[in-house]
Amino acid sequence: MNINHIIKHLAPAAMCFFILLQACNQPASTNSAATLPAPGTCLADTIIYPVLIKNADPYDTWTEHCLSRLKREQLVNQVFDAIYQHNAKAYSYSTHKELTVAEVKAIEDQDDFKRDKVAKLQFWETWHFDEQQLIMTKQVHAILLAYEYLSEDGELLGYKAAFYVKMRD
Repeated sequence: MNINHIIKHLAPAAMCFFILLQACNQPASTNSAATLPAPGTCLADTIIYPVLIKNADPYDTWTEHCLSRLKREQLVNQVFDAIYQHNAKAYSYSTHKELTVAEVKAIEDQDDFKRDKVAKLQFWETWHFDEQQLIMTKQVHAILLAYEYLSEDGELLGYKAAFYVKMRD
């Protein structure tokens, strides 16, 4: 084999190697699936709605059935854990100011609050619908945790907002 034949075949291989090397040195794209717009038509930007996550009426079998697959305790604990581990930020519902970890712990220390009383969530979402593929996409912006407000007799009077957590900025 002569040297010209070797160079002729090595040149494209070397060029591919250098292109790959350059591609690996490029900064990672800041776009991710979470930041790309959802496909389809935006039907709601932004919709806010409540979701009951705890059945207050033992005779309401339909609500019990609807909530039977929810891991409510795990959900509530994961939100608190994310805040305490500084992976999520809590905000005051009334002032919209960021709460410190100490302020969230103070909410937990209130006499009328217990994690097992978190019974309602409020979602801030954007909804997209792709009618070609019949796909509905929801993007959660924030979740508010609300807990049961009970009378001295234990009767449910309503729900109190604890705080909300932004899912993205």
